[in-house]
Amino acid sequence: MPQPRHTTEPSPTARRTRRLIVDAAIGTLAANPSATLAEIADAGDVSRSTLHRHFIDRGDLLAAIDEECRTRFARADAAARLGEEGVLNSLDRLAQEYLGLGPVLGLVFADNAPVDPDTWDDSEERDQNLVTVIERGQRGHEIDSELSPTWVITTFWVLLFGAWLSLKSGMSRRDVAVQLSRTLRKAMGPADPDAPRRLS
Repeated sequence: MPQPRHTTEPSPTARRTRRLIVDAAIGTLAANPSATLAEIADAGDVSRSTLHRHFIDRGDLLAAIDEECRTRFARADAAARLGEEGVLNSLDRLAQEYLGLGPVLGLVFADNAPVDPDTWDDSEERDQNLVTVIERGQRGHEIDSELSPTWVITTFWVLLFGAWLSLKSGMSRRDVAVQLSRTLRKAMGPADPDAPRRLS
C-alpha cells in the first residue's frame, strides 16, 4: 500500500528566496516579456539551479507571478475603499493604487500579456462591483450620466495604460499621478450642460 507523501512547510529562508525570485521576475518581464529564466535568475541574484529548486519551469514561475499579481491587485482594491468618500474620489484613489503597482501594470499591458486580470475567478464580481459604484455615482451626479458604465471602465483602463507609458518614458511618479487624477476627473465628472448628449 503506498504511503502518503509528507510535505514540510518551507523554511523562512526558502519563502524569502521564492519571493525574491517572483519579485525579480515581475520587474524583468515587465521590461522584457521574452526575458529568459537565466535573465530572471540574474535579476534576482540567484543561480539558475536555485530558481529551478523553487520553480520547475517557466509555466510554474508564471503561475506564481499571476498569483502574486492577483494578491497585489486585491490589496490595491482594498486600499482604494471603492465607493467611500465620494464615487469620483474613490475611482481616483483606485487609479492611484493601481498606478502604484508599478511593474505589475507592465505585465498586464504587455503584448501577449502574461498576466490577465480578466482570467481571475473574481473578475466578473470585481467588474460588477465597479459598475454598481459608477451607477451610484451617476445617480448622485458625481459621474457623467451620459457615459455608459462600460465606457467609464474602458476609459479608466486606457488612462491607466497612458500613465504606465508615461512612467516608462521617464516622467516622475508625482507628475504622472497628478496628470492621471486631473484627466480622470475631467473625463468622468459631471457633464458640461452644453455637451452633446448620448444617442439612445
